Amino acid sequence: MSEELQNIWVLGSSNTLVFLAVLQIIDLGLTLLHSLQERKGQLWRYFGAIAGVKIPDSFGQVAFFAGLTLSLWIVGLLGISGTLLWQTPLAFGCLGAIIGCRISDGLFSHVLLNNAGYRPNPGLSSVPLYFIEVLLLVIVFFPTIRQHTFSVGVGFIIGALAFYSVIPGLKTVGRLVFEPIEPWQKGSPQPKW
Repeated sequence: MSEELQNIWVLGSSNTLVFLAVLQIIDLGLTLLHSLQERKGQLWRYFGAIAGVKIPDSFGQVAFFAGLTLSLWIVGLLGISGTLLWQTPLAFGCLGAIIGCRISDGLFSHVLLNNAGYRPNPGLSSVPLYFIEVLLLVIVFFPTIRQHTFSVGVGFIIGALAFYSVIPGLKTVGRLVFEPIEPWQKGSPQPKW
């Protein structure tokens, strides 16, 4: 077992369950912290204003808070615990997906939009923690990433595209589903509705 674990992560085989529990709690906790910040700042209104659509609060609570939080928890559980316990292509893909989600969410939903003048950005303050988690996961699971590059890479691309496509998706499909509004102009205060 210890030789097998060396091919999965750099933490070895002593205290495996403790290290796994700590990594998993960090992942789940960061997702919850970030999601609560986005909920408080009504991320769906923020994205909707940029895309030029009015997303109802009830839909935003379900999709952008509950749905996204649960989805990231599942992907994180499958990626972190699954990689260690089951060692399947799905688990490796989910490991790549959680890394891709964290980087893409941090960049495309927060850092780049904030730098473009769409302020205040809900959730921006927890983005550095996301990037630290990515670094930690890459270091800890480097043997898996190296040996299962294809599965991890496919997961990474799917995770990254999920967040990259939010604003473009709302700009195109959102207008068919939600009430169109005047798009938020960079550098101006966020529109109220």
